[in-house]
Amino acid sequence: MAQNHYETVALIPAPPAAVYAILADYRRGHMKIMPRQYIRQFEVESGGQGAGTVIRYRVHAYGIERAARAVVSEPEPGRMLVERETTSSLVTMFAVTPAMGGEQTHVQLTAHWEPAPTLWGRLQQALYPAILKNVFTQELNALARYAARAQRPDA
Repeated sequence: MAQNHYETVALIPAPPAAVYAILADYRRGHMKIMPRQYIRQFEVESGGQGAGTVIRYRVHAYGIERAARAVVSEPEPGRMLVERETTSSLVTMFAVTPAMGGEQTHVQLTAHWEPAPTLWGRLQQALYPAILKNVFTQELNALARYAARAQRPDA
């Protein structure tokens, strides 16, 4: 079966360094933007700041729940984080790019996965795009709110 791909992008009202800091901080910032409807029991197994962090969580969608574990890398520190699941072929990338003269940030979320040649693989092909659309949309909306709040002088 062919590899699948889903991506989305949002404009976040905060400078790239602030946005990246939230995403790379798996103990506080990243945890605050995870959509609890889909991502449950999110825990940092080791590390917690960018590359080398190991996370585990449960993914819940359409009445199906699965355990997941991922290792974080930073192919481009300050610009790109990658979460590579060890429990599946899913790879999620967060790319941060300056916008509006560095006052705002384009955040691109991308997911790649290679479905297994089984019934579960066919379900992945059918369901992952809709699940990822919901997860990524909620995550980007939460990131925008959290980053905007963090930029306020009284925050």
